[in-house]
Amino acid sequence: MMSTSNYSKSYEWKAVLLLSLGFGLLSLDRWIIAPLFPIIMVDLNLNYQDLGNITAVLAIAWGIASILLGGLSDKLGRRRVLIPSIIGFSLLSGFTGFASGLMSLLFLRALMGFFEGGYTPVSVALTQEASKVSRRGFNIGIQQCTFALIGLGIGPIIATQLLKVVPSWHWVFFVSCIPGFIVAYLLYRIIREPEFIQKPVKQVEKRSWGEIFKYRNVILCMVGLFGLMSCFFVIGALMPNYLTDYLHLSVSDMGVVTSAVGFGGFVGALLIPFISDRVGRKPVLFVSFMIAIASVHLHLTSALCHINGRLGNSMSAHFHPYTMKKKHTREALGT
Repeated sequence: MMSTSNYSKSYEWKAVLLLSLGFGLLSLDRWIIAPLFPIIMVDLNLNYQDLGNITAVLAIAWGIASILLGGLSDKLGRRRVLIPSIIGFSLLSGFTGFASGLMSLLFLRALMGFFEGGYTPVSVALTQEASKVSRRGFNIGIQQCTFALIGLGIGPIIATQLLKVVPSWHWVFFVSCIPGFIVAYLLYRIIREPEFIQKPVKQVEKRSWGEIFKYRNVILCMVGLFGLMSCFFVIGALMPNYLTDYLHLSVSDMGVVTSAVGFGGFVGALLIPFISDRVGRKPVLFVSFMIAIASVHLHLTSALCHINGRLGNSMSAHFHPYTMKKKHTREALGT
């Protein structure tokens, strides 16, 4: 942690800006595959289960790496984990453009998830260590909201618009990974090690991981976050295909509609913590969670109504084929 004597306002805003940009680009590289998947699945002969597996393998690798590399940065230093991590996931995001099938995609995205898992906890720690005490929560909030803004908000628009000017979906990955290398260089030039790593202090007493489960709020928040993130990531991964395959939106329109999830998350990440500082965590958390559940329910209901309508048309054609002309029967069956 940076001591009061070493605090620099200039370093604070530079570090927070770069770490936030890095986290946003991490999200971009993670999620840019989703709006491209309706095209990728046709080109590589993939299906919805493959999309789920590709999304899941990255998330699992991310979780494992966050635990391992976050702790490693306390011993080796933040920079030794941070810089290789952002270079690694940017490079692997570009390599995704060379994928020729399911196995290569699974391998590349798993390895990419490992590097992203290294960047995440270290960047959060560095943001806290660079920030003035009174601005730590606000600065971390800025960093976290870029995940939604850049990856889920701007990302789908970038991906679908790039398809209009590059030869194929492969090139979207090649282009989108470039900003990560630029930010990596700037991080290398700007980011400092915290004082406790520069000047090691006396070894403090080690505590068991199990102690965190003595706090009821930790358990409740973990369970709630597990449910919330499950819905969030499923929608983020499958929404583009739902919009193109079932609602028959164009690829460009799909990118705009999909981006609403990211822009909404960006506003919520800034506004809701601000409100909770004034009226309390518990009521804001409860209301936000209920609104999220209601939104997912409405989304599911609208999806089922649309699918049931398609099934109804198909069933009508099967049960009453002789009351319709051949052309109309084909239309009802979707052929």
